[in-house]
Amino acid sequence: MIKSAVLRHLWPLAAWLYLLPQPAVAEIQPPVIAPPTLVWCLDHFPHFHEYDSGDTPTGPSVELIQELARRAGFQLSFTPRTNLARCLKLMEQGEVDLMTNLRYSDERNQFMYLLPYSNNVAESLFLRIADNRLIDSKAQLRSLTLATLRHYLYNPATMALIAEESRHIAQVDSIEVALEMLLRKRIDGLVAPTISTTEAINAVSSYQQRFKIAPLDFSGNTPNNIHLAIARNSPHAALQPLLQHHLQTMIDDGTVERLIRNPENRPDVNELKLQQP
Repeated sequence: MIKSAVLRHLWPLAAWLYLLPQPAVAEIQPPVIAPPTLVWCLDHFPHFHEYDSGDTPTGPSVELIQELARRAGFQLSFTPRTNLARCLKLMEQGEVDLMTNLRYSDERNQFMYLLPYSNNVAESLFLRIADNRLIDSKAQLRSLTLATLRHYLYNPATMALIAEESRHIAQVDSIEVALEMLLRKRIDGLVAPTISTTEAINAVSSYQQRFKIAPLDFSGNTPNNIHLAIARNSPHAALQPLLQHHLQTMIDDGTVERLIRNPENRPDVNELKLQQP
């Protein structure tokens, strides 16, 4: 009898608990926080990151940032192929979060955190293969009309040369445009990143046996690393210490060197250096 009386009193309580609105129960559950999504703005930079087909870029820089995203715990989103000037403006406005393969400048440091991760990018003077002039000193450049890449920061020695010879230098928006100008004899030479320009030449069949690299040393003696950039106005700017930590870990454990695959002594570059008319 006592047991039946207890059950009669407990049943309404159990029914009341069962009929509680579900949101009230859900409110006591801890919220699920999704990982942040960082937007990487990038152009077409042969060898490093390329938009050959589709919407997803490929190349060593892409592998590097994907590994950084995995370690730091963020999602990665790519912009469509966007020119360098536009990417820099979007970084300044905080509309995108990341860029890569950038050299340092005080101006850029005003609106980006610049984290070094790899060595300097080699630069060369590219000429038409039929140009018989032996260009092996910078003084000889004064007699040439040259092209350089707009908004691209060269090593300090090259930047000083560009400033000195600005009357004879045309700035263009891409390696591909400059090579076409060189082929059509609108300029005498192109000063550009060695590997990226070599790959741009190799990508077009009509460019084969049309260009060569002059024996002029553009390497410079000042260390000038390339950097990962995080926009200071990004809504995710507070992640900068975390990204810096994981990027340094990737440098220390050899991941950066393995993924970037420093392309020294490449056969295709050496072939361009040995080209003769």
